[in-house]
Amino acid sequence: MRLTIGFVLALALSIPAEAVDFRWGSSTTMGTTEAIIANENGSTLNIYCPAGQIDKTPGMFVHVDKVRPRAGEKIDVQIVIEGESHAFILDEIQWEANGRARMNNIYSLVKALTNASEPSFIIEFPKFGMSERFSLLDARKTLGSPGKFLRDCN
Repeated sequence: MRLTIGFVLALALSIPAEAVDFRWGSSTTMGTTEAIIANENGSTLNIYCPAGQIDKTPGMFVHVDKVRPRAGEKIDVQIVIEGESHAFILDEIQWEANGRARMNNIYSLVKALTNASEPSFIIEFPKFGMSERFSLLDARKTLGSPGKFLRDCN
């Protein structure tokens, strides 16, 4: 009996664990701070603040393999957090918060991400009839608050 339990335990410990949890992470490179989340499909949302650059305009990149925009194509997206929709029009995969109204939009998005109590949010692509789900694990820890994350951006 001991031999069987020992064998099962040894076998279980020799199988590599591949638990993946998709959490928000951040990096700062060349004066740009980024908060990034990926999902199980390899899609990403990257919110950035280039405070150390000449152009300090914050923005975001949304990359989804199933959505392949043509050069110069505008893509409507809705980021839905706890039932509240945040609409953006991407230039291909990028959106920039140039101007006061757009700064308010990114501020509201960061605030919704950091205040959310649900475990995930959705990015919808109405033109393509599809959506992607992303985790909110560590969003508050990574982004802090809109005032903190976007503090040094225009």
